[in-house]
Amino acid sequence: MSQKPVVSICCITYNHAAFIGQTLEGFVSQVTDFPFEAIVHDDASTDGTADIIRDYAERYPAIIKPIFQTENQYRKERGRVTRTVFQAATGRYVAMCEGDDYWTDPSKLQKQVDHLEREPDVYMCFHRSLLLRNDAFEPHVIPAEVDLNDVRSDDLLRTYNFIATASVVFRNDVDELPDWFWQVPFGDLALHHIHASKGRVTCLPDTMAVYRIVAAGAWSQQSVAKQRLSYLEFYRIIFPQLTAPQRAIVATKRAEILERMAHERYPVNPRKKWVFKKYLQLKHQA
Repeated sequence: MSQKPVVSICCITYNHAAFIGQTLEGFVSQVTDFPFEAIVHDDASTDGTADIIRDYAERYPAIIKPIFQTENQYRKERGRVTRTVFQAATGRYVAMCEGDDYWTDPSKLQKQVDHLEREPDVYMCFHRSLLLRNDAFEPHVIPAEVDLNDVRSDDLLRTYNFIATASVVFRNDVDELPDWFWQVPFGDLALHHIHASKGRVTCLPDTMAVYRIVAAGAWSQQSVAKQRLSYLEFYRIIFPQLTAPQRAIVATKRAEILERMAHERYPVNPRKKWVFKKYLQLKHQA
C-alpha cells in the first residue's frame, strides 16, 4: 500500500509544451525523506503539453497524478481550475508551481517541509526566486522593508505581490477557503492574505525556483489598463475581509490606480478626467 503524500504539488498548465518538461523534471528530481505527489492539471492544451505529461506520468506513476480536461475550464468559471487541483491535493502541505515555471534545487521541498515542521506557528513559507525574461535572469525583488521572518498581509497590499507562486509551500487548508476566494482575479495574492491572517509567513534565503515571464501568458497578454481593472476588482472583493488599517492601505492603492487611469485616458481634459474617475469609483467601489 502506498503511503499518503506529505506534500501535494499543485501544477496548472495550458499550452506550455515548450516548458512543462522542465517543470516536471523539477518535481521528480526532488530528494526527500517523505512521499509527495504532483497534481498536474492540463486545461485542454492544443500544443502537445498533455503528451509530455502522459510520458512523465507513465515513467513516474507514484509522483505525477495528471488531470486532463477535454474542454478549457479557465474560460468557463473563475476559480474552477484551482478548485479542481486543490480538491485533489491530499498532502499535509501544498506546494505550487505553474507549468511555465520550474524549480532549481532538488532539496527545495525537504527544506521547506523541515522549516514548517520546526516552526508550528508558520503557516506558509516561500523563498527567493529568479525571473526569466527574454532569456535573461534577474532577481525577483522583495522590498527591503519587509520582515522576512514575519511577512504581513499589509506588506502584500502595500507593495503588490512579491511572492513567486513557484516558491510557496503552505499547510493544507484548501477545504477551509472562503467563498470569496474563488471570485478574485488574483488567487495567489488572496491565498497569501488568508495564510498571513492564520499564522506567520516566512521567507527562506535560498534561491530555488525560476518564474518565467512569458509574453503569451494569461497575465502578460492583458493590457496595462485591464491589469489595473483586475486590481480594482481584487480590492473590491477583498475589502470586506480587511482590518481598518488594511482598508486604509487599499483605499490609497485604489486612489492611485484611479488617478493614473483617468490621467492616461484624458491627459489634457480635466473635466472628462474627473467624470471618468468618478465612473470608475462607482463601478469598483468596495
